Amino acid sequence: VKRLSVVTSIGAGDSENQAPFVFKMLMMTVMKKIFVDKNNQENAVANSGLEYCIVRPGGLTVDPPTGVINVIDGEAGSITRADVAQFCLDAITVEDFPYIGKSPCISSVGGTSWVKDRSAKARVGE
Repeated sequence: VKRLSVVTSIGAGDSENQAPFVFKMLMMTVMKKIFVDKNNQENAVANSGLEYCIVRPGGLTVDPPTGVINVIDGEAGSITRADVAQFCLDAITVEDFPYIGKSPCISSVGGTSWVKDRSAKARVGE
């Protein structure tokens, strides 16, 4: 194995401020142990010696894929599970994937401070 792509959550690691307020309250209370595990997972992956992408999606939906996947700097919106899966597959299969060694927060709908990737690589499969 050379490259690894894992899914944690918006709010894990250094993305706490990207979680919506209500979700932050859950993270600090009923989901506290879950986020300890997610943070440990991120540390293990980052220190694994592998090429990696730690994917932090916004709120997950079960809708059909949209093909809209934005890496965001601000508060997260929502994203379909299928779009998260596509981003993870791209992280493994695209040789020069731009988020290797990073932990991008991704969202399709809503959120703030989006960095929209309109390059040809971002539109693969459209």
